[in-house]
Amino acid sequence: MRKITAAKIGEGHYQVDMRGWVCPYPKYAVEPLVAKLHNGSRMDMLVDCPSATVDVPNVAEYMGCRVLEINQIGNGEWQIVIVKS
Repeated sequence: MRKITAAKIGEGHYQVDMRGWVCPYPKYAVEPLVAKLHNGSRMDMLVDCPSATVDVPNVAEYMGCRVLEINQIGNGEWQIVIVKS
C-alpha cells in the first residue's frame, strides 16, 4: 500500500492527493490527516472516486471541520476543500 503524504502548499495549507485510491480509502484517510492539522488550517483532498465526494465531507464535518467546497477539477476528479475548526 502506498503511503499517504500531505504536501505543504503554504502556511496552514496542505494538499493530499488520493487520486488512484479506490473507495473507501479516501474516507478512512480523512480522520488521521485532519487530526494532524492545527485549527484554521486548510486541507485540499484530491480524489477520483465519486463516492468520496460524499463520504469525505461527511467524515470531515463529523469531526467538526468545515467543507468549503467540492470542485470538479478534471474528468472524474474532484478537489474537496476542508478547514479544521
